[in-house]
Amino acid sequence: MLKDDSTVTQPAAAAAAMLLQSPPLVAVVNNELYCLETSCNEVRVYMKSSKTWKNLGKVPVRADLHEGWGVAFKSLGNELLVIGFSSSVSSGGNGSGMTIYTCSPRPESDDLKWRRVEGCKDRLNFFLLNCSVMVA
Repeated sequence: MLKDDSTVTQPAAAAAAMLLQSPPLVAVVNNELYCLETSCNEVRVYMKSSKTWKNLGKVPVRADLHEGWGVAFKSLGNELLVIGFSSSVSSGGNGSGMTIYTCSPRPESDDLKWRRVEGCKDRLNFFLLNCSVMVA
């Protein structure tokens, strides 16, 4: 018989939550390390001189929707590439779906200028979506 074990500690609960989180989303552009913090949809750059992370701003996709799953964050030449769920896919912002964005990041900047490359408002099964993002 199973019994309720209310002795589960906070660290154990936090460890269980970490199992749901996607692997770190990192990319290197122009010898600078960038990461996508999925819990808050923000891109950060590692400042080598101060050994700290600097927030550069929000990404135009919902990285927090499934704890980072279903999002691609890659370097593409001198640009960052992000693929994910966006609510601004169709013209006029009516609808939602997968969208591809790029930007040319600069560590000294305080914001990112994202350029929409392509969008698709057909909703895919999330398993298929994650498989296609992993290939990117």
